[in-house]
Amino acid sequence: MVKSKKINEILETMKQKDNIRNIGIIAHIDHGKTTLTDSLLALGKVISSNLAGSLRALDYLDIEQKRGITVKTANISLLYQIANERFIINLIDTPGHI
Repeated sequence: MVKSKKINEILETMKQKDNIRNIGIIAHIDHGKTTLTDSLLALGKVISSNLAGSLRALDYLDIEQKRGITVKTANISLLYQIANERFIINLIDTPGHI
């Protein structure tokens, strides 16, 4: 499990509005939105790369896990650093149906 020591860094970076990026993943049902989200979380070391694609980390409702589809939009804030500059990436996983 990843330690949450970066929470203070995330909160501090959120004060810099120019360093916030919002990314929404939108596509039809069963086109890999949640799998892509899991893969991005694995790259960020939030989840194990062995679980990416099957964990469905942002599908938090029981019905989502049972049916294997995203029912409600979910998001997560990730800290990304390049050189000496930090960014917040708000990753948004959306359902592929109405």
